[in-house]
This record gives sequence, C-alpha cells and structure tokens, in this order.
Amino acid sequence: MNLPRIALLGSQHRKLMDHFGSDPSGHERAAIVLFRKFSVPETELAGSERYVAVDVIPFENNWVTESSATHVAFRLKPLVDIFRRCEEEDLVLGFVHNHPASATSFSSVDDVNESVLLNALKNRNGSKSELIALLWAGEKWHGRLLGGSREDEAPQIQHIAVYGDGITVTGHRGDHSHADGILDRQAAAFGRPFVDVLQSLRVAIVGAGGTGSAVATLLARAGVGELIIIDDDHLESSNLNRVRGSTIRDVGRSKSQVLKEYINGLGLNVSAYSMNSSVDLDPSAIDVLSTCDVVFGCTDDQIGRELMNLALYVYGFAYIDLGLGGRVDADNQGDAILRNHHARISTILPESGECLFCQGVLREDWLRRQQALRDNPDLSEEELDERYLSGGAESAPGVAPFVGAAADYAVANLFELIRRFRRLPGNVREDMYSLDF
Repeated sequence: MNLPRIALLGSQHRKLMDHFGSDPSGHERAAIVLFRKFSVPETELAGSERYVAVDVIPFENNWVTESSATHVAFRLKPLVDIFRRCEEEDLVLGFVHNHPASATSFSSVDDVNESVLLNALKNRNGSKSELIALLWAGEKWHGRLLGGSREDEAPQIQHIAVYGDGITVTGHRGDHSHADGILDRQAAAFGRPFVDVLQSLRVAIVGAGGTGSAVATLLARAGVGELIIIDDDHLESSNLNRVRGSTIRDVGRSKSQVLKEYINGLGLNVSAYSMNSSVDLDPSAIDVLSTCDVVFGCTDDQIGRELMNLALYVYGFAYIDLGLGGRVDADNQGDAILRNHHARISTILPESGECLFCQGVLREDWLRRQQALRDNPDLSEEELDERYLSGGAESAPGVAPFVGAAADYAVANLFELIRRFRRLPGNVREDMYSLDF
C-alpha cells in the first residue's frame, strides 16, 4: 500500500459541513485545514505517511473574489500568515472545498486553484512543500496530495478517515483482489464497500500473546490490509495453549515474528509486519502507532497501556483495549478452581468514549507500582505496601476459550465502528463492555 492517509476528527468534519452549507446562494465554499504529518523511519514500513488535521480555518468572505455553484476564486494575500504558521509549526497546508452542484470529482478549475496555491506555498516555504486537497462532493470526501517529493507521481492517497463516534472511511482505493470469494460472506453481511474499507486500513496490535494473536488472526481473515504486530517477548511452552499460529518449534522465538510469519503464510491479501519492541521503551514503536488507523492494546503492561491511552488523542486513531481478570481459588480437595473470570473491551476514539483512567482501567498507584518494580525487581510486597502501591488490576490465567472470546468481541467492535449493526438502548455505554464467563 504505502500511500498517504488523511484523518479528520468528527468536530472538524462538522465545522466544514456547517461552512459548506452556509452560503445562501448555494455557492462553493472553501476552507484551510492544517495537518500534522506523521511518518515511520523504519525501512520496512517507510513511505506511508499519515496526516492528522489539527485546525480548520474557513475562508472569510473578503478572501473570496468570485464564486458560483461550480467554482470559487480567492485572493492569496490573506493566506500568507497561514503559510508562515505552516513553516513555524511544521504543518502541512490543506485546501478544502465542496461541489454543491457540479462534478463529484476534482475539476479543471480545482486543478488550477491547487496549482496556484502550491506554487505560492513553495515560493514562501520551500520547494518541498506539500498541499493536501480535499473535496466534499457526492456526500463523501475525495482527496489528493500534491508537491513534496511526488512531482512525477499521480497524487493518490490511501483514504480519508473521519473519527467521530465511529469511523467513516471514504476516498479509499478499492482493492478487488478479494473477488476470489474469500470474503464474499462478509460482503453479504456488511456490503462490498465495507470489505474495501477494511482492506485500506493499517492496524497495530500491541501484544502478541493469547488475546493479541487471536485479534491479529481474526483481522487478517477479515481482510484488513496491513497489520503491525508489536511485542518484545519470546514464546514460552506455557504460551502454546492459547497463542495462535505458534508451534512447539517456535518456543524461544520472538512472538511478533512468529505471528507475522503465520499471517503472511495464510496466502490472504494482507501484509503483516513485526516489531520486537515495547511501545513505552522504543520511540520507533510510537512512530509506527502514529501512522495507524486503529490500535488494539492486548498487553497487561500498565505503563504501555497508559501510553497508548495518551497516544490516541495525540495521533487521532481509534483505540480498542482488551483485558482479562478473575479469581482462582481451591476446591475441597485443594485443586485449583476458577471462581470468576471476565473480559473487558474498551473502545475509545479521540472525541468519543471515556479514557482508561475514567473507566477505572488505569490508576496512578498501579502505574507507580509497575515502575517501582521495573526500577527494583526485588521489592517485597511489604515495601510496596509501605509506598501505598496496591496490587493493581485483577489478573487471571490465560485460557484459550476466554482470550478467544475477548478477541472475537474486540474485532466485532471494530466492525461496529465502521458499519453500525447493533441496536442498543440509548442508556447503554458503548465505550466499555464486560464479558462475564
């Protein structure tokens, strides 16, 4: 794939829609959207940038020299301060407009406007300046990226994703290599466009254990185009009861590498990549998250979970976090018995759903406890208690049916974000589900 991805927040999308609909004569309207650019320095994943909108600036009336239902013309002078801001804050300029009554694709007038804008931007900010062009027409977004190092290439993008209380993906490149029938039943349930949207996504799975491996294989079989698996752990024999795609021959190998090889060996239209890394210790892993559309947190590492909880707001992606807990006791014969067991699936978007602290999934004293044990693994429970560092969230043994059920529901939550299929009472919270086993 390796094409640029564009992300808007729901509030930014609504502001643009209000602006486009505000002309009393139904003329074209225009706006500037400023983007933050994120990229990956890793060789294997290089070349796939993500542009996340940070500000929307509607054109003022005195900026426009002429408009109709089929075109808009404007002065460049009012934009000079915005050009300067792009240079000073390292932002990418976006020119956004609508076609209220004309073609549902970019027009020759658009070509001229974008060329004039890009040339003015290059004269002010340098020859490598980029311009994102977005068009709202036919009730969906269309986009292209011009300038930069792409002078001789067609200005294509991967897609435009809007993150509100769900994810709306438009402008994506339909990849119909799934026409061999593998995803026909999924298309029958959700529609062929849904299948194409999944194919356009880049998804990270942090943690390649029981839940992470189950999530990754489900996503691969659902047709998600790119999967990035991040885990710094190595497979142990005790993992084999629940880690998908692993064999006895893989014991001692990197979990992320084993899972990557398994998924790529399925022969599906999916590209899997692995990072033997930890998101809270390796800056390159954070770089990878910034280019993803969706991130699944499948780790019991509280510090890593806190970082992903913060990153979803900084990088504007959808975050689905999984956890399992319970209590093991002994029966009358002294054998272990599972008294209770449950899974939690938290689904958070930048402007929808409570964060993990608000949900009670994260607590400051749990984080301090983990950090204290990292700094000194020999600390006793008494010493930790003296520091008011509690034992943290519940945990429970990883058992295949339970981690599998949690993964099933988490991937179903992703489906729900893209194509609503649930009917729930209005008072039911959708940012956290608990499965009681």
